[in-house]
Amino acid sequence: METLTLVPYEKELIDVSLLSLVEKNWLNNYHKNVIKNVSPYLNKKEKKWLKIECKKI
Repeated sequence: METLTLVPYEKELIDVSLLSLVEKNWLNNYHKNVIKNVSPYLNKKEKKWLKIECKKI
């Protein structure tokens, strides 16, 4: 499968206790990818917001 969008997952809606280590790693890597590919197009305030939303679980 290939990622079609680069939008942070709403982590407040995820029950982290139900995730396996593999799933947590996938989510963290996905968020790293979001920051890497989206942040160059954002201003300082937006980058700050994105980093908060993509914080590692």
